[in-house]
Amino acid sequence: MGRTIVTIFWSILYSMIISFIAGPLTKNSGNMTEAVIFGVVFGILFSLIIPTITAHSHKDDSKFSSLK
Repeated sequence: MGRTIVTIFWSILYSMIISFIAGPLTKNSGNMTEAVIFGVVFGILFSLIIPTITAHSHKDDSKFSSLK
């Protein structure tokens, strides 16, 4: 659970930074609420996808591993 919260936090932070930098470059105002929503969605996706990828990369005892 802690890994998921940290992943969501960092994805929100990175999306806010990208929105802050990309806003002036595209001559648009950076909408922080959209950046937060975007960060939460991708943070949840990353926190669900990354354990399945790492479990298949080596043999371990996790529930995602099919190499038992």
